[in-house]
This record gives sequence, C-alpha cells and structure tokens, in this order.
Amino acid sequence: MAKKTSLNKGLEALLGDVVVPAESKPTKNQPTKKTTPTEITLSKIKTNQYQPRTSFDDKKLKELADSIQKHGVIQPVLVREEGKAYELIAGERRMRASKLAGLKKIPAVITKATNTQALEIAILENIQREDLNPLEISKGYQRLKDEFGYTQEQVAKSVGKPRSSIANALRLLTLSPKIQTALEKGTISEGHAKVLLAVDPAKANAYLEQIITQNLSVRELERTLHAHTPATRSTKTKSTDEKNLESALSAKLGSKVVISDKDGKGKMTIKYYSYDELDGIIEKISS
Repeated sequence: MAKKTSLNKGLEALLGDVVVPAESKPTKNQPTKKTTPTEITLSKIKTNQYQPRTSFDDKKLKELADSIQKHGVIQPVLVREEGKAYELIAGERRMRASKLAGLKKIPAVITKATNTQALEIAILENIQREDLNPLEISKGYQRLKDEFGYTQEQVAKSVGKPRSSIANALRLLTLSPKIQTALEKGTISEGHAKVLLAVDPAKANAYLEQIITQNLSVRELERTLHAHTPATRSTKTKSTDEKNLESALSAKLGSKVVISDKDGKGKMTIKYYSYDELDGIIEKISS
C-alpha cells in the first residue's frame, strides 16, 4: 500500500474516504468511497467560487477533452448541493473538458462542505497535483487568512506544510504587480521571484527586465545582484558556533536569525515579513 502524504491525509480529513486522485492518471484500484458517484447534468453545476486556479491551459484542456471522448470521465468531480443545483468543489478541469467534449452529464460525488472546507479542498487538490502556479497558491493561502480568519499556523496545518513555507509563499504577494504577472504567466520562475524579494522594490522591475531580455537563470541573477551590491567593511568570518546557532534559532522560530558578535558582544536580528509572522515569533519566544 502506498504511503499517504500529509496532503492525502488533509484531503481525507476533510472528505472522509472520498479521495480525489489525479484526473489524468486513472489507476486499476480506485479508492473505496463512502459516497457512490451519481450522474449530474452539467448545466446544473456552477463553478467553485473558492477555486484558487485563475488560468486554464487551452491545449491541455483540449487533450483532456479528447481523452474524455474516448474513455469517459475516469474520476468523478466533487460537488455540494446548493438549493436545486450544485456547486463544484473539485474538478473544474474535468468539468470544462467534459463540456468541450460535448457531454451533457458528468459523474459526481455529492458531499457536505462548509465554505472553509470548499476552499481548503480546492487548494489541497490542486497543490497535490501541482496544478497551480506559485502565485495562485499564495493567493489561495491569503484567502484562507482574509476570508476565514486563518493564522499562518492554521493555514500550514490545513495544507500539511511547514509554517515557514506558508510565510515564504505569502511574501510573493508583496512583489510588484509587474513581477507577479510575470510569475503567474511563467515568464519567470518562483526561484527568480524569491531572489527579487531581497531587492529594493524600486529596482526590482529593472532586474525583471534584465531576466527577460538576457534570459538569466536564477544563478545568473544572483551573480548579477552580487556584482551590484557594495562590499561591506566587515570581513569577519563567522565561526562554526555562530553559524550553527543561527541555523538552530532560525529553525526554532521559523524566521531568519542573524547574529553579529564581536568579543562576546553584539546583536541578534530576527527578520519577519508580516505581523502574523511577528505574532508567531512572539508566541514561540513566550512559550
């Protein structure tokens, strides 16, 4: 039996035994469901208002539609009842492709889910398949915070990831609109975006243009930034003890810690990028 990932467990916690595997990779042994799929008229299903995905690849959608025409819909979509109709929770690609394939009905599992669960499930399903781009994931996390009052810690538990991963993902939303658009379209990678987070916002867009025009890799971007960074006066090399202590404290607090020491005196800097992150640090120090 395959080992369950934290994301699998997250989905099962929300759905019971109704697990949503990858739609394009049907398996011989489909998981047992408590709820039997039923055929639902496509026109009665409205899209998920909490869908974190904002863009759909037309070419991949056509490929899925062709597959559905030949083999049918292998994996049912997930819906919840809304009056006399239904709201989609998971499986929008399958629904869109089914319409494209000319189907009138689609197999669906009907479940009960709160608004919070509907968003969690949509995020979990897409992350599990690595279907979302980094910015869509960040926006999904932010919606959990804004619309449902989640803390970063709660978001982390919800999606089965370390809190530091959530904090780093949310930081992408602080980039300029131009950089966010480039990331969303795949013009630059998440690695490029993370490097640009450390750049003066007034200069970040200029480096974006450089990445695009010169086709810079992440490593090349880092070297370019390093070449334009003025050398500091301090040439003191940190001891192994200092580095180990920085690493241990950073891991403990979930934020970068920098120690500057000179003859037993100095300062310790704890970096944070939001008030939520600061609250989390204070909680850990106080506990």
